[in-house]
Amino acid sequence: MKATVLGIVACALLVAAFAVFAPATLVDRRLAAVSGGKLRVLAAEGTVWRGRGALGDAAGTWRLPVAWTVDATALARGTLAVALAPPAGAASPRGRIDVAGDALALRDAVVDVPAAALASALPARIPLALGGTITLTAADFAAAAGGFRGQIGARWRDARVVAAGIAVNLGAVDLALAPQGERLAGRVTNAGGDVRIDGTVTIARDSAGIDATLTPQSSAAEPVARALAALGTPDGAGGVRVTWRGALR
Repeated sequence: MKATVLGIVACALLVAAFAVFAPATLVDRRLAAVSGGKLRVLAAEGTVWRGRGALGDAAGTWRLPVAWTVDATALARGTLAVALAPPAGAASPRGRIDVAGDALALRDAVVDVPAAALASALPARIPLALGGTITLTAADFAAAAGGFRGQIGARWRDARVVAAGIAVNLGAVDLALAPQGERLAGRVTNAGGDVRIDGTVTIARDSAGIDATLTPQSSAAEPVARALAALGTPDGAGGVRVTWRGALR
């Protein structure tokens, strides 16, 4: 009997030790599983509870260094609470992410993401190359089955789009999203660049839409103006109205 008890205690200690010192590489495996292999945590170091690595896509087109800490107390209550901290010398990512069931909450979150990451989220039939950096901010945002709460802001700096061999500089693009029923909606504008943007963006759980007027500026090359004319309907004031709706993969 004594040997059996000692064996059970030893097994329990081994399980506890594995839980405490579980390698950070397990985060990569889990993220790859839930994203269908699209997202990975590269060069993961440390443990599941306190680790670091680089978030990126499976193709290696973009990388985002990140360090994290998991709140074990919150996990005991059924919430995965992850605090993000920027690596040395960086300003982001930072903030807190709480996941409980189908609910997601962001607090004091700031993340600088390569624009290439956005391109990888678009359907494969849309062949775009994106340049620049997108800064996402969310002071207090939540998404659940009942809808959204709070706001999300985004600024795309040094915005650049390349499609069909034509490169377009968009300057700095700003987007502010707020809840509108069961989706997020907001205005998108820009400053500088070859094309002026003024429109709206809507994002649902698995789809997105854009309704905007694009107006070529004096700095735009002739191929850019011709390409814009082929995208939508002229608005009578030198611009083109473009409407797009599609699924997010």
